[in-house]
Amino acid sequence: MAATMSPPSGVAGFEQSVTQDAMTSLFERMMQDPRALVDGDYNEMMHWSREEIDAYQDKWAQVRFAQLRSKIPILEKLADGQGIQTVETKDDLAPLLFAHTTLKAYPLSWIEKGEFAKLTKWLNGLSAVDISNVDMTGVETIDDWIDRLDQNTDVRVFHSSGTSGKLSFVPRTVADHTLGTINAALFVRDWRGPNSGPDTRQNHIPVIIPTYRFGASASQRGGERNVALLGGGEALYLYPERRLSADVVSLAGRIRAADAKGEQGTIAISPALAGKRDEMLANERNREADMNRFFAEAHERFAGRDVMIGSTWPPLYEWAMAGLARGDVAIFGKGSVLTTGGGTKGNHWPEGWLDRIKQFLGFDNIFHYYSMSEVISRCLECEMGHYHFPPTLIAYLLDPKSGELLGRDERRTGRMAFFDTLITSHWSGLVTGDEVTLSAKEETCGCGRTGDFLEYEIRRYSEKEGGDDKVVCAGAPQAHDDALLLLERLGR
Repeated sequence: MAATMSPPSGVAGFEQSVTQDAMTSLFERMMQDPRALVDGDYNEMMHWSREEIDAYQDKWAQVRFAQLRSKIPILEKLADGQGIQTVETKDDLAPLLFAHTTLKAYPLSWIEKGEFAKLTKWLNGLSAVDISNVDMTGVETIDDWIDRLDQNTDVRVFHSSGTSGKLSFVPRTVADHTLGTINAALFVRDWRGPNSGPDTRQNHIPVIIPTYRFGASASQRGGERNVALLGGGEALYLYPERRLSADVVSLAGRIRAADAKGEQGTIAISPALAGKRDEMLANERNREADMNRFFAEAHERFAGRDVMIGSTWPPLYEWAMAGLARGDVAIFGKGSVLTTGGGTKGNHWPEGWLDRIKQFLGFDNIFHYYSMSEVISRCLECEMGHYHFPPTLIAYLLDPKSGELLGRDERRTGRMAFFDTLITSHWSGLVTGDEVTLSAKEETCGCGRTGDFLEYEIRRYSEKEGGDDKVVCAGAPQAHDDALLLLERLGR
């Protein structure tokens, strides 16, 4: 089912709003405005000195807090509860990092009862843009709610996969969304050296996305923007006329959570939601035929051409194995690009699986990254197998038990947290559910890039703790509880 989505807008105005001076370094320009990155060399940024990285991050931690404190109700409540009026360094932000569960700290009954005016006021507590007065008359589903906000505000809601039983919602402006897409184009062009990759902003190449065209997950939102800004509108989707329904994603998560608790059959499903569920199930029943059509069309339209593919590993592996079984090798041009993240999703494939995918695709220009839907900066994997934080993304490591900020003097394992200095539409300081090993401050990766980096192995604390992960933040627990209480009250 196709949905009416707002077209990309304001791109030229966004880029022109960043004043450039060719006589100054990218560091100097970004110290004045982080958006100067849009006309810079990503590789140059990844080789800033430690002193430059610290100076940039300290300044923009300070500035973003000053800009957003009074605009985002929950941030102001959390800061007041801890007596924080200003910050001087990036580490001063640690008590103000939200648990990732904050983004889904709404009563599920609001969705079940269709009380989307309340959900809007709740989300307004997380947004720097006022969306509280949007009329929600006639809105009955999450998809309706997202579309209503798309049509009447500058905010584009991103939702999570809802594996825990509830969707997280991130309010992002068009400008921030656009900046995230441009950021991706920059690292594709410059990651292995200035202009070492294609400049897809200037020379568009077709975009191939083996998933749904419409929807509000990070994958669908990102795909839409990539096609418009980097693909020149030329694209191939697995489901070109269908939408990944947030309602069905939410329902699936709730069913999984109920099954895990032995509460099967306790979830009431409205007729409208049942119809969406049945449509999605029909899609899955026809998946093999749809994949065959997708493979054939990709080969027919793009064989030998340079393309950009955005996908997780599982559908790529499925596609490659089916293609190789037919004798298809080196399908696309050598200048093609693959961006991927999220790991293998628990799949255990035969040794050499990645080489087989490359053999099928015909190129090895692959950008594997670690990131979250809550941020627009990404940690790319280098040739040493490390994930590198760009200076725009501040890394924090917390003690998993106490939430205390761990020192940066040596390599340590703990809970990952971050703050994205590029984002202005919401508070991007979040504590994740990931256990990671972070480099020491003075440690330099063998690839030569500077700044913080992670070891390749990353796992969820929920898996380590048998499904139970109590997120403890660096700030005072009571202040965080009070901030969450305020957030819920905003919707009432």
